[in-house]
Amino acid sequence: MTNFKVISTSTVPIVFDREGFVKLGVDLIEKPSHTEDEVISLAHDADAAITMDEPFTKRVITNLKSCQLIFTAKAGYDNIDVAAATEAGICVANASGYSSDEVSDHVMALLLTFARRIIGLNKMVREGKWQIFHGPEMQKMWKGTSRIRWKILGLIGFGSIARVLTSKASGLGLRVLAYDPYVPPDDMKKMGVEPVGLGQLLRQSDFVSLHVPLTPQTQHMLGLEQFKLMKPTAYLINTSRGKVVDEEALYIALTRGYITGAGLDVLETEPARMDNPLLKLDSVLFTGHSAHYSDQVWTEMSRRPAEEVGRIMSGEWPIGWINPQVEAKFIKRWRKSKAIA
Repeated sequence: MTNFKVISTSTVPIVFDREGFVKLGVDLIEKPSHTEDEVISLAHDADAAITMDEPFTKRVITNLKSCQLIFTAKAGYDNIDVAAATEAGICVANASGYSSDEVSDHVMALLLTFARRIIGLNKMVREGKWQIFHGPEMQKMWKGTSRIRWKILGLIGFGSIARVLTSKASGLGLRVLAYDPYVPPDDMKKMGVEPVGLGQLLRQSDFVSLHVPLTPQTQHMLGLEQFKLMKPTAYLINTSRGKVVDEEALYIALTRGYITGAGLDVLETEPARMDNPLLKLDSVLFTGHSAHYSDQVWTEMSRRPAEEVGRIMSGEWPIGWINPQVEAKFIKRWRKSKAIA
């Protein structure tokens, strides 16, 4: 294939494996594109587009005359109108699985931090206190603390990260429940996970961890009604997408004691606004959308774009394929004379 054009619209730095693109015989054109018009101007004649958070809306996609692949160099893809891409016969792929270990490690770090009261203990020592096991301060510090073995971790969403997390949590003796209407219950049972409805998961779990993409169906899927179902001793952990949680409802739930605390790697508005009332609560731990990071992931992120472009060029489907339902239209539009691997 000749004259294959690959563009990157990313407004944040991506360290690309440029040698990989050279081996493919294509040129990578990078230009940060903040608006729909800027994306259209850059990508209208591209064969493949690499994005992070830039708007690949229906309007943008209808103006992509040559595009075979839209690849987002992260797990989330809520900036891409997948339905419009599917209608246009364009493959959409993400960097699925590239940070499953990192995010699952991060969830366990937050869980253990809450379970062992690490933040409070650190603060206590810095205030000149040591081994408070008596009196009212002990009650404040340690009330509700118990070993995590046989505690219940509830997973909302059971994709690659949740599955890696399951083995780590089970290894520490946690009982794991999961809710995911798109995953067969038998797949969960094979991993020793109990499939349950959302309400049951919320009522029974000591820790609730979110692992769902942001879609119209998942936006604000956890609101005040859901928080009222949770144990007053429970913790919420969100390393997925901020808008999955209604933050106003979360603030009410925390201040009224419907739940004990929350670990938030993501927020509805990022970077965090300093007037966000959640920032004033000691019961919330923030980690600044960093759960996915490690030195190893940085290397993986540099390779994946060229690898996925190479698959499309050689007649294969991408590994991180989000819209396999596009297959018939894709073949009709692009591959009439070429077998698909």
